[in-house]
Amino acid sequence: MNTDSHPPLLKTPKFQVLATWMWNMIAVLLISILLTAVLPENTVLDADALQANPRLVLIPLITEIIAVGLVPLLFTRLNRDPLALYGLQRQGLWKSVAYAALVVLVFFAVLSILAGQVTTSVYLPAVKISTLWKPVAAILAMLAYGPLEVFFVVWLIHNTDRLYNSSAKIFSAGLFVTVVLYGVLHWFSQGIYALILAVVFLLLGLIYKSTRNAIGPMLAWTLMNDFIWALVAILLAQ
Repeated sequence: MNTDSHPPLLKTPKFQVLATWMWNMIAVLLISILLTAVLPENTVLDADALQANPRLVLIPLITEIIAVGLVPLLFTRLNRDPLALYGLQRQGLWKSVAYAALVVLVFFAVLSILAGQVTTSVYLPAVKISTLWKPVAAILAMLAYGPLEVFFVVWLIHNTDRLYNSSAKIFSAGLFVTVVLYGVLHWFSQGIYALILAVVFLLLGLIYKSTRNAIGPMLAWTLMNDFIWALVAILLAQ
């Protein structure tokens, strides 16, 4: 009788963490290659292009869901992990929200100082809904670039901590490694802004680690992520 209690490779933290990071990079590359092949030559998915054709918003939205959220959700299902492991629970909720609110206030205060006037990331245009898919896409954009992106980071923190046996520590190996890699990967596409992202997610990760609740960080990042509100404005203002 086989008494080996070790989990199969597919369920080990090492495999799952590596697979998640690799898929994040590979999926973005594959989608970029596909878009290069099917879109007109020299097409750039910048703000002007998205405003001219709001349907193009579906490209970054689908990319975010596939490259960021898909694999962690599949592994969570495969492992039959309770969502409480990733901070989706009532325990610690009010502390999580309070700490996250403080981060948001400081973030917006810094933005206001730099801009010379009171400002935030949140921008809601005069809503002009002409078709049903636009408000649906706007809601998906808020979920994908807000809670789902935080879930991606929290999932990696938790499972990297399992890999290094550092779950009990607040400033843990999982938190440090995840935030550093997250910042490095964004450096190639967003330059110096990646440092701001790393600092923000370090703070949000510390909130999750100290409260065992990720709802506050999810709400905070939804408010702070200006890309969400840029997409919402494009979708709802036309």
